[in-house]
Amino acid sequence: MRIEHSQFGMAPVDDPLCYPGQIPGYSYLLVRDVVYPLEVRSARRLLEARVVGRDGDGTYQGKKGEALGDALLRFGVAPLELRHPVLSYGSNAAPAQLARKYANSSAEVVVPAVLCTAHGWDIVYSSHISPYGAVAATLIASPGTSVGVHMGLMDDEQMRVLDETEPNYRRRTLSGRDYSASLESGEALDSFAVYISRHGVLLVDGAPRRLAGVRAEGSGLEAATEEAILEELIELWNQDHPGQPIAGTNAYLKAIRSRALDPRDLTSWLKQRHATQHLSISHLPPDALVARPAGRLCLN
Repeated sequence: MRIEHSQFGMAPVDDPLCYPGQIPGYSYLLVRDVVYPLEVRSARRLLEARVVGRDGDGTYQGKKGEALGDALLRFGVAPLELRHPVLSYGSNAAPAQLARKYANSSAEVVVPAVLCTAHGWDIVYSSHISPYGAVAATLIASPGTSVGVHMGLMDDEQMRVLDETEPNYRRRTLSGRDYSASLESGEALDSFAVYISRHGVLLVDGAPRRLAGVRAEGSGLEAATEEAILEELIELWNQDHPGQPIAGTNAYLKAIRSRALDPRDLTSWLKQRHATQHLSISHLPPDALVARPAGRLCLN
């Protein structure tokens, strides 16, 4: 079974309104611009997860049902044990965005992304504007909430490129002792990397807005799509700048593209008037988030 990258729509960098992009509801292996489902649940061990492909389709030359470990070996890329688990909760879980990020880099575009349940987090909108105009996501500590996301498994060079494409985030390594994350295979992670916004959490009517489309059991937050959150942002801007109104989303995106509106200026305004830093760190144990290199994949 071959799934074309084009079926996952445009990358958010090309169409900010689609943020975070079309994200598969299953584990997958991204190979350049093609997505292959991974059969993980029945494997019980990630190394034995099966790549669902067909011989002779012109792209995937492995055996049907080839083990993920064997597929990585055949592609000549880093094995699982040399990869870094990264909690992928925004556009980094979207194949179109990942393929776009790595296409013009020195990194190999072979990325496993495994369904994962992460506990103690919620996914909300950050108080910053991306360079292409989207209001991007961030994590907040949320005891009692479990989110369904992907765990991207990156090699060293992929991590380097990912860091370069995330100037608005700090990468930190989270201990599985404090915040558990379990893969679709049932295996738990000793640690994993997370990207947390440098700019805090966007507040609308005094509360964060949860990213729509993400399974979040136990969350009490109101969800919003990217289009809805941009409408909220424009309303806030017009209230704060009555002499410089923005006439709707299309006018906003046009101004972003022409740089009549600078995302950095918008971010500064949001941080001053409509943001909090408190939610992103207040419930973290003192040693939960540490500034250390991303750990290698270690499963229990």
